[in-house]
Amino acid sequence: MFLVYVGLCAQSTSDAQEKLQQVRAYYETAQRFEREGNWLEAEKAWRAALALAAHDAHAWTNLGVALNRQSRSDEAIGAWNRAIAIDPKLAGPYFNVGLTLVKTGNYTGAIFPLQRALSIEPGNEGARRALVLALIGSERFREATREIAQLLAQSPRDAALLELAAQSFMRQNRYAEAVLVLRRRLDLAGVTSYMWAQYGDALDGAARTTEAVEAYREAVKLEPASTLIRYGLGYLYWKLVRYDDAERELTEVLRLDPRDPRAAFTLGDLYLTKGETQRSLLLLERAAAAYPNEFDTRFALGRALVLSGDTKRGIDELRAAIKINDAIADGHFQLGRALLQAGLETEGKEELKRAEALHGKRRAREAERFRKKLPGEF
Repeated sequence: MFLVYVGLCAQSTSDAQEKLQQVRAYYETAQRFEREGNWLEAEKAWRAALALAAHDAHAWTNLGVALNRQSRSDEAIGAWNRAIAIDPKLAGPYFNVGLTLVKTGNYTGAIFPLQRALSIEPGNEGARRALVLALIGSERFREATREIAQLLAQSPRDAALLELAAQSFMRQNRYAEAVLVLRRRLDLAGVTSYMWAQYGDALDGAARTTEAVEAYREAVKLEPASTLIRYGLGYLYWKLVRYDDAERELTEVLRLDPRDPRAAFTLGDLYLTKGETQRSLLLLERAAAAYPNEFDTRFALGRALVLSGDTKRGIDELRAAIKINDAIADGHFQLGRALLQAGLETEGKEELKRAEALHGKRRAREAERFRKKLPGEF
């Protein structure tokens, strides 16, 4: 009300006092309507107050709240920006603008007003939480992690914060740190299958794949019908060369959803690795149909076709794989062998030469990386 008083001082004392009383009355009326949840009438009262005191930043702020509660967010932001223009040291309008932009998905636009609110009120936990969401939504994960750390220092057992921290660490490939915060989250109530699966992904990323299997087993216990989670467990078994376990889980995925192309590919590739070419073919055909622009699916199907005796189709698939990615030496190598098998010696030898050249480049890069790791010479 101080701002209102200053704005009215230029008028005669009696007029100023009368208008100030009217503004106060509108304040009280608006606040009563707000307590009742009657936001339209609250809006009218705030507008009446502003008709008398157009430079009252608090009234503009509260008008914005009343408008926002009526799902008129653009008008609300306009009111809050008026409040900011009048009093740029007022934290509330910045916070309200930022929070509204976060809720509407405008994460990038929300960052500045939320940072401004925090510069005025560093202890505003709501603004800091909203800023975390804005930073994550804008894929500014390092900054989000710093803000989360400040919040966790005050609330170390806050489940939502731990989940946000894990999400941020995972997006930065900081798997060891993700493992730590997820372990803390798993010790709290309300654990879901997704959390166990995410914990498994973090462990796998941290090169702790055997432990990741156990995490995924816990996830499957909580949600046995989830093909996504069961596929994750099957993939980890495949990665650990535990083929019998992988086959069991992937077969169950396909029983639950016969069209699942990921399970079809991984199980087909498993059969191909074990030399069971005929069992792999139908699965790899299904995977390649679902993912026609992936090197792995076309390459695996090409190899299976060649091994089953359908060399012509196998060559076509291997050529398609190389067209998708011609920097993989094994693609050229397998195509070269298939071409030689089909009697196309000139083309086959050319592909084998390309494979050898790519192998040579890879060996040179690996040697260079090894050299850089050696202690410096004196």
